[in-house]
Amino acid sequence: MKEAEKGKFSADTRKKEHKPMKKVFLSIGSILILILAAVSFIFIPAMVQGSGTELPPFGRFNKKPIEYKTGSYFASMVQYYSEQMKNNGSQLDESAYFSIFNTAFSSTVLNMAFTQAVEASGYIVPDAAIDRSMLPYFYDSNGVYSPKIFRDTPDTDKIELRNQIANGLVYQRYYDDSFGSQSEALGDSPLYGIKTASAETPFLQRMGERQRSFEYAAFKTADYPRTEAAAWGMQNPDLFTKYDMSVVSVSDENTAKKLLKQLQNNELVFEDAVAEYSRNYYSSTDGKVVNSYRYQLKSIMKDEQSLNELTGLEPGAISGVIPTVNGFSIFKLNAPAVDADFTDSAMIETVYSYMNSYEAGVIERYYVDTAKDFAAVATRSGFDAACAQYGLTKGALDAFPLNYNDNPLLKTMSAADTALAGASLNDNFLKTAFSMQKDEISSPIVVNKNVIVLKMTEEITVPAEQNSTVSILYPYYITQFDQSSVQSAIMSSDKLQNDFIQVYFNNFMKY
Repeated sequence: MKEAEKGKFSADTRKKEHKPMKKVFLSIGSILILILAAVSFIFIPAMVQGSGTELPPFGRFNKKPIEYKTGSYFASMVQYYSEQMKNNGSQLDESAYFSIFNTAFSSTVLNMAFTQAVEASGYIVPDAAIDRSMLPYFYDSNGVYSPKIFRDTPDTDKIELRNQIANGLVYQRYYDDSFGSQSEALGDSPLYGIKTASAETPFLQRMGERQRSFEYAAFKTADYPRTEAAAWGMQNPDLFTKYDMSVVSVSDENTAKKLLKQLQNNELVFEDAVAEYSRNYYSSTDGKVVNSYRYQLKSIMKDEQSLNELTGLEPGAISGVIPTVNGFSIFKLNAPAVDADFTDSAMIETVYSYMNSYEAGVIERYYVDTAKDFAAVATRSGFDAACAQYGLTKGALDAFPLNYNDNPLLKTMSAADTALAGASLNDNFLKTAFSMQKDEISSPIVVNKNVIVLKMTEEITVPAEQNSTVSILYPYYITQFDQSSVQSAIMSSDKLQNDFIQVYFNNFMKY
């Protein structure tokens, strides 16, 4: 290989840069690598409907089109993330390409936002900075600048490289000013960027000092006694009356009225109307209503009057045109309605399923009342005795600090029990847990579909200086938090017209 070929647009250097797929902020080194990726443009012809088709813009940022074409930043990002996935051993299938394009799109939007903001400020990249950044592209195999490589590189390539580097440095100016430089520092502190107060890290360390451990009992609403469900069903029997019905559903009212007239004049039989006209919104292909309990029929009606008309039909009769959630429908009652049998196990499960979806408060109140009784027994006879009496397995939580939403800088709850999933986002759970006295039994706490009773077993104090995680990781996390906030703000900006999904699915998906 010629020396010039070794130095020109160093592909080996590019391959050494591996970053997480979802990371859309790039260092200046990565930006310069991407400059050269634009030369070898990925088109993925197998995925595009019709070769040679010019793709529409994937959207606009501040009225400027976001284009995927040869030489564009978007294309270079697709190249970059594609190579990254290949180097990680991932298969490049349609699902992977969607992820690649989506991440590349976000990167492109950020690049446009950063670049436009810097350009609006009047900043001009110094020629000396461009010269310094160009030097590595003309190093020989020993890492020394080679005049020969420079002379052998075509002027057109050098001009293109210079322009691309200038654009990259504009992006880098915004990045450094916002998040701090990755290459320039004063002592241990990076130049530029938002600074962290000296008291901030100790403050976060102190947040993890006070830690509490607990025992707990969990009442799971999925265990709701089926005898209670049956009793509730017997109190609300009409909801579970079942109707043997057929239906013709169409999209517009005029068609439905014409069909009704034909049916009433015996010009058309109901079965033929189903076969020829029905959209089967609520039925199988033979027209039979699939979900035919009264409560299910109510969910597709637009008003109570329509439901009463429907359930008041005599066997063999057809309804008028009834506006339904989807379109307009004509129903026929095939046989008399059947009352629910609340001794049947399948019916009881139907009642429980209904309650779990629409009357969850009834189940929750049952367990809150049960948990109150449990807490009284635990206070009187001990937590273990109460668990034994109620047939519950006692759980334990190792000591943890008050940590809303499991901030990674602080210790988190260690419970493996799914009953406590989401507890770190539950205000009432955290307030209760960190206001209890030692050995105190809590009132019932609702956590998702579970009711929890806590016993605070111990409170310890962990010296702040022992929480080295904060001091080590905080600088990294604060940058990640800042980047995430900026990305969210830009991707939800009024300046962004996001047509990614529409353009991608219309042009890259196989049908």
